[in-house]
Amino acid sequence: MAAVAALTSCTVAPNPPDIGYRMENGALVVVFPRCASESVTEAAVVVSARDEGRGDGFDDLWRAKRPLRREVEEGRFFVASPTSFRDVEQPLQGALPRGFFVETSFTDARGGLRVHAGVVKLDALKGVRLREGEYMVWAKRAPKVMTRQQIDAQRKCRR
Repeated sequence: MAAVAALTSCTVAPNPPDIGYRMENGALVVVFPRCASESVTEAAVVVSARDEGRGDGFDDLWRAKRPLRREVEEGRFFVASPTSFRDVEQPLQGALPRGFFVETSFTDARGGLRVHAGVVKLDALKGVRLREGEYMVWAKRAPKVMTRQQIDAQRKCRR
């Protein structure tokens, strides 16, 4: 099985791929597009900083790592929830802002760490009615509804 993982690679189209979001019982759910050989390891809610922030012009509002469940490793997780990640490095103080980025770190097929961020427009997300299994994405700044399968299909995984 390790040999298969080592030979698996992934290309991205669109670049970067669209990340899916939905609200469930007042909580933000993220669906990160990934190939089977990749694993989500960490997630963060970040906003543009008024100053230098953490050194790259952004500030962390919430950051957590070490997934608690396989579902999280596979790219579906709740933001600022104790059900998704074991270690919370930066707890969320107060409510999520109207607009922010979700930054997702994941291991690739070669064992390297990669990071991808997607924009969340919380007001727009709270105002949309999604069916079970549907997620909102902001493709080229325009909102679009996709399923988990469509989100994952953006990644062209090869074996």
